[in-house]
Amino acid sequence: MRLTEAQAVAWGRRAGEGARPPLFVGLSGPVGAGKSVLARAIAAGAGVGGFVPSPTFNLVFRYPLPGRPAGAVVHADLYRLRSQEELAGIGWEDLLAERAVLLVEWPERAGDALPADRWDVSLRVLPGEPHLRGAEVRRVGNPGPLPRLGVVRE
Repeated sequence: MRLTEAQAVAWGRRAGEGARPPLFVGLSGPVGAGKSVLARAIAAGAGVGGFVPSPTFNLVFRYPLPGRPAGAVVHADLYRLRSQEELAGIGWEDLLAERAVLLVEWPERAGDALPADRWDVSLRVLPGEPHLRGAEVRRVGNPGPLPRLGVVRE
């Protein structure tokens, strides 16, 4: 599927509005593909107010949402991890056990430590089309629902 940034944001907001924890969304793609943009949109849809920075240097940001169906949104970025063994240093097992919406950029760095039930969202820059992104959403196991990407309207 081909998306503009506005379409990706609209879908992300709808995904966040309907998100019910525990929910794991892995966001894959090269630098500049829109992973952080989509994570911000999902977080905003879930009820996170204010700026949602990329966790590239902090690795994990937690946004409590008291009184909301999604009790918290956790945004993690595994880009700087050099091995799966470094997951323990960010409390990976605790993150997976939390009843939260867990948005993880660069999830492939977690290897076989990824949860069995998750959504994998792959984004890519389309050659010759700088304002469009390719997107693929794949359900793995039995995660909670996400809205269909194919019905996004700008």
